[in-house]
Amino acid sequence: MELPPNIVYDSYLNNEIDKSSAINQLISLIDNSENINDRVKSIVVLGKISAVNPRVFKLLENLLISDNHEIIRFNALNILRKNFKDKILEPFAFALNHEKSLRCLLTITNTLGEIDNHQSRMILINKLNTIEISDFKSHYSNLFKRINILNFSINDLAEVLKNYLIIYHLEKKYGKLDFKLSKGVITELDLSELSSSVYGWSILKKIPEFITELNALKVLDLKFNRLSFIPQSISILTSLIHLDLSYNKVSELPNEIGNLKALKHLNLRYNQLTHVPDSIGNLKFLKILDLRSNKLNSLPKSLNRLSSLEVLDLYGNQLKNIIISLKRLLSLKYLELGLNKLEKFPTWIKSLKSITKLGLGGNKLKQLPNWISSLRSLKTLHLYDNELINLPKSIGSLSSLEELTLWNNRLTTLPKSFSSLKSLKKLNLSWNNFEELPEWFGSLHSLETLSLWGNKLNELPQSISDLSSLKILDLNFNYIAEIPDFLKNLEKRGLIIYK
Repeated sequence: MELPPNIVYDSYLNNEIDKSSAINQLISLIDNSENINDRVKSIVVLGKISAVNPRVFKLLENLLISDNHEIIRFNALNILRKNFKDKILEPFAFALNHEKSLRCLLTITNTLGEIDNHQSRMILINKLNTIEISDFKSHYSNLFKRINILNFSINDLAEVLKNYLIIYHLEKKYGKLDFKLSKGVITELDLSELSSSVYGWSILKKIPEFITELNALKVLDLKFNRLSFIPQSISILTSLIHLDLSYNKVSELPNEIGNLKALKHLNLRYNQLTHVPDSIGNLKFLKILDLRSNKLNSLPKSLNRLSSLEVLDLYGNQLKNIIISLKRLLSLKYLELGLNKLEKFPTWIKSLKSITKLGLGGNKLKQLPNWISSLRSLKTLHLYDNELINLPKSIGSLSSLEELTLWNNRLTTLPKSFSSLKSLKKLNLSWNNFEELPEWFGSLHSLETLSLWGNKLNELPQSISDLSSLKILDLNFNYIAEIPDFLKNLEKRGLIIYK
């Protein structure tokens, strides 16, 4: 009766059977057992007991070349590379040309790169000469014209082959992919929208495990798939500068995301994140962090360490009170906090002197702080869908402001200081409670688009005829019976009026 492999191993360790007997029993299990697990365990035990005789080598060689089960072939080649490195070139060369398993092929390629002799080098070069993907062929042809292939180190050759093998297998499964090559390796890879395939097996529900072998990868696009889980192994891609995981179903990020130290752009919009790990603060080169349309109700304090951050998009989350202060984000130029549940204008925004675009639409703000005038670099301000009754006089000090959206509030008047907004090009006052506009409105000489949709206006001030830059005027859903003559004159000069 054959003993299970773990019993054989224990018996060998306890000197109850000698090595020769242990090897015989393990080989018998591998040859005769119908239990895959027992066969795999037997191969592993052969490695543990350092079974290095010719009979074991021949067995493992045959398993690598001819066994039907990938897991058997994979474990056989691992024992071969560990215990028989001086004998494996011939079987590995054969397997490299006939093996279908990517896991096995990558292991073989890595091993050939480690051996580093003329024979292993030629095996890799011969394999590279058989590549099928036209983009690779063209790239390699140009590359090897510039640099003699014999001048490449064996590690570089192995890296080039690994990159090709990974793309080859991905394209067999998902179809034609977009990627960019530099010096023989993948630097940009687009795996977006793979779930659009009509074939169920092509739906990308998890990140392909061998992506982490693409050591030179700088840009990885995974948007519009059905990913729900990001593996810890993502941290291996330390060259990444752009990672797009938007429009998926990701509910949690691994702490290891903080190991992507080169990352500059992280796009996570339209997922199901309820929190962000503290490790995000380790991404000191991060410039763009997009968390739009998730389920966040709080933010980690570590966000304050992102000193290079220029864009932070938190639109469409569940933030009611932002307890933490982000006043150290002095490089921030664009902050989007729209469609949350904010009732107060965050005071730490006052410190963001570089900010040019600020979004606070779709909240529950009842008033603006007087210190809003300190945001002298502000060019775009979105305050739509709030509960504002009036605006502070200080808003007129925003001399750089070009776009202001205030639709769907409770405004009835504008402060006189508003006339000082000399850079204002787009102004949306729709769906408020304006019954009239002040005469000074004509001093907004840079204004190009004015939307007054859904107010209670009976007439317009004559001074609007002074708005020489005005291109679009929306008067829909007001009480203006007829377009006044001074507007008709502007129409003749190209003004588009919606009424």
